[in-house]
Amino acid sequence: MLTTINTDASYHSDYKIGAFAFWSISDQFKITKAGYFKQECKNPHEAEMKCIINAIAVTLSANKNIRRIVFNTDSMNSIHVFTNDRANIRRYGLQWAAPLRRQFNKYLKNYDRGRNRLKIEFRHVKAHTGNDDKRSYVNEWCDTQAKYYLWKRINQLKANGKLN
Repeated sequence: MLTTINTDASYHSDYKIGAFAFWSISDQFKITKAGYFKQECKNPHEAEMKCIINAIAVTLSANKNIRRIVFNTDSMNSIHVFTNDRANIRRYGLQWAAPLRRQFNKYLKNYDRGRNRLKIEFRHVKAHTGNDDKRSYVNEWCDTQAKYYLWKRINQLKANGKLN
């Protein structure tokens, strides 16, 4: 079964807070999920990578017949890290993300155990194209949800006196 996962994250550099949204769909299911990260994010790239990890964890735990996943993301750095593109990892200083790559691969390995090999493909999608196609709609949904949860978290922390 082919599954397509669209992801997006938002990040606030002053507060080191990140939020995520993903839309996972196949001919047998649809999963939409959004929220904020419980732990601080170093940068927007880490938020994007954590979003992809959340998406694969939720999708693979809920469905046992997936053979191929296509990720649509606007994060080239995530693609470099998760495909282990060593040249671009060095070029963009992404060595710090090795633990995230290992975590991603751990989900794949656990899912693959006793099954045919899961095939993963990453596609870079341009964000905010204004097009009227399905991919643009889903990308905009992910972006809107991630921003909503980012500001929801910031406002919660401010109300509790944990942020200025």
